[in-house]
Amino acid sequence: MNKPFSIDLQRFPIFQGLSAKNLEEVRRILHEKKIAANEFITREGERGDALFLLLSGRVEVTKSLTLMTGRNNLDTRDKSLMVLRAEDAPYFGEMALLKEDSCRTATVKAMEECLVGVLHRKDFIALCETDTGLGYRLLLNIARTLVGRLDKMNQDILKLTTAFSLAIKN
Repeated sequence: MNKPFSIDLQRFPIFQGLSAKNLEEVRRILHEKKIAANEFITREGERGDALFLLLSGRVEVTKSLTLMTGRNNLDTRDKSLMVLRAEDAPYFGEMALLKEDSCRTATVKAMEECLVGVLHRKDFIALCETDTGLGYRLLLNIARTLVGRLDKMNQDILKLTTAFSLAIKN
């Protein structure tokens, strides 16, 4: 059984605009989990079935890069994308709520001891089916987050493409 969350959930973008009653419904299905420093929360490529709210601490988000360094040599290393801090109310892993058998698109590692809220897909789906108005608001908030991330990724790709084309011209 979950102990009640005392965290202000409305500060997380996924819960913005929810009523106090809706937030209580969400609190009932959230689980708290302590993560030790240097422990992986998600690993790129692994299956995922939960979203994580960063309640305390800092995490690093990395993505694997694979580069050809020779004819048959691959150099694989992780590229740090960002550091997330609890005070910014981040959440990650939302695609696992929307897609069954979802694969993680990045690795998230605790930089220090962290506390995360875990929302499992099966509980999320059941909540959305039980209260469709709440489900609509949650899905709309997730969609807004995904659109923002997609916009940023498109800008990053444009910058990289421009830099690459300038580099090969010289």
